[in-house]
Amino acid sequence: MIDVRRLQLLRALDQHHTVAATAEALKVTPSAISQQLAALSKEAGAALVERHGRRFVLTGAARVLLDHAAVIFAELERAQADLAAYADGTIGAVRVGSFATGISDLVAPAVAGLRRSHPGWRFEVVQAEPEASSELLRTGDLDLAVTMSSVHMPPSGTEEFRLDPVMVEPFDAVLPYDHPMASRTELDLAEDLAGAEWIMSARGTAWHDCVSAACNQVGFQPRVAHTVDEFSAVFAMVTAGLGVALMPRLAWTGLSAPHVVVRSVRNAPRRHIVAVTRAGAGPEPLLGAIREAAAKVPVPSAGPLMVPAEH
Repeated sequence: MIDVRRLQLLRALDQHHTVAATAEALKVTPSAISQQLAALSKEAGAALVERHGRRFVLTGAARVLLDHAAVIFAELERAQADLAAYADGTIGAVRVGSFATGISDLVAPAVAGLRRSHPGWRFEVVQAEPEASSELLRTGDLDLAVTMSSVHMPPSGTEEFRLDPVMVEPFDAVLPYDHPMASRTELDLAEDLAGAEWIMSARGTAWHDCVSAACNQVGFQPRVAHTVDEFSAVFAMVTAGLGVALMPRLAWTGLSAPHVVVRSVRNAPRRHIVAVTRAGAGPEPLLGAIREAAAKVPVPSAGPLMVPAEH
């Protein structure tokens, strides 16, 4: 491997012609110049200078090396300029991971906006579930992870990770549009939904555990009629009148279906959406953009999610 600093010395010798003049220009001793030239010749595997009296003449091998040196130094200058731009936030590169609904409603809109406002930045988005996010950050496979409050979230106060809140995500009730409770603008978990047939995910999943815990907290165990993992399938079953569901808000905002209404629920579960980075890394500008996207997440309205299809 050729030492770039010695290559700079060779270029200076080409400009000043003598060791004394080169040493004076570089503020080093003539003996240091001679030693570094000898070391560079050894690295290059070829004689680079020939002495003629008090002058040194560069060999053909040195000329070949200097031709490449011009390109090398130009790239180094560009690298230094890019590092300076990175330091002032003009450019950057981020690999961001998130669970699926976080990508749809938070990460994708954030990255789309940053591509316009920060054209010097590069973003790569990957789907990463909460149970894998911490390890992907630890190994450098992710620079920022959007995750949710669960047993997989890094503990607060850790020196390894930085945690920044993004939003508090409520769970909303999804009902058939002709359900007796569909005309209400807000429901109460215990009073209005305790006797319903429920559509939920399998036991042991984060969605099931979160909803069950909230129901238990207000005094009942949900009667699960159907077990479904995909949110789109939940909508299909609710549309068919087969039950009700409590869905995290980010899960239904990207879906539409006839015959379905979404209502906010008192005493419903909530989960915290958090951006996690390594402790030494800065989350901006992506964190700010994700928070802006979170502020625009729709809330349940008084009407149906989609106007019912005519029969």
